[in-house]
Amino acid sequence: MKNRMVLALVILLVGAFLFANGSAETQSAPAYPNKTIQMIVPYGAGGGADISVRLVTKYLEKELGQKFVIQNVSGGSGTIGFTQLANAKADGYTLGYFSSTQTNDGLLFEGIKYDNTSFTPISMYASDPHIVIASKSSGITNMKQLIEAAKKNPGSLTFGLGGAWTSHDFLRMNLESAAGVTFKRMVFQGGAAAVTAVAGNNCSVAVPFVSEALAQIEAGNVVPIAISSSERYALANQIPTIKESGFDFEHTMWRAFVGPAGLSADIVKVLDAAIGKVMSDSEFLKEAQAAGIFTRYIGGSEFAAFYEENHQLYKKLIETALK
Repeated sequence: MKNRMVLALVILLVGAFLFANGSAETQSAPAYPNKTIQMIVPYGAGGGADISVRLVTKYLEKELGQKFVIQNVSGGSGTIGFTQLANAKADGYTLGYFSSTQTNDGLLFEGIKYDNTSFTPISMYASDPHIVIASKSSGITNMKQLIEAAKKNPGSLTFGLGGAWTSHDFLRMNLESAAGVTFKRMVFQGGAAAVTAVAGNNCSVAVPFVSEALAQIEAGNVVPIAISSSERYALANQIPTIKESGFDFEHTMWRAFVGPAGLSADIVKVLDAAIGKVMSDSEFLKEAQAAGIFTRYIGGSEFAAFYEENHQLYKKLIETALK
């Protein structure tokens, strides 16, 4: 009888220990997210990246129930911010903006240690075209005049870029190749700065994203020439496409969210699901169109595969350009 009582007491104590330990583990691993999330934008405030991220995260806060803090880490054509993101803790509380060319920055800039393996792809949320704008003092009002001016002054017509070796730069290369001209590159820290330079007549031409240029276009401070998408922008239907202007190419840049390498699949799943819901929210879509953001959602394994394919595509383009 005594042995049975001892055995029962031992079982009771072991059970109590296991229950307490299990409760502690449950309490130490609360559901994600349970605190503020930092979002790194490697470009300046007011640019296309900044505008789009702030709009998407405004709606993500509603879906996830947590606040997002935007940290603009500009400089080095985005490399400073991307380096900070790559080195962040992979706990889901430091995420970042990402776009088409960044995984190949190591081919373009000295000292860059991150590559495609340094980040965890989460979701694509946009695929934005550029808009070609000219300064009022340049006298350029259409693509034909732009090319004529470039041919008349080879290598001297200033062409503003929102960063070296960015989507802006690849559009410039495409245009130079298609038209047989050469522009003088002016590199800025973000498209918004390039737009400001054109508006101030300090740069002849720039190719910002629509979201970066809308305010200055509406204010009449710059001259919109063409848009690089396959179709005209619904809220500025008077602006022709580059293809309509006689140059057979289009050019867009995808925008996405990523985390540092090693971000858990469970966290990615939570974030991707929330982003997917935002992408189907009618109020968000209305705001995105008004802001000049061309929404396009790809998530999960499909985006992970796209991310790797895009890395290889731009790697070939850059290696060819550097020869």
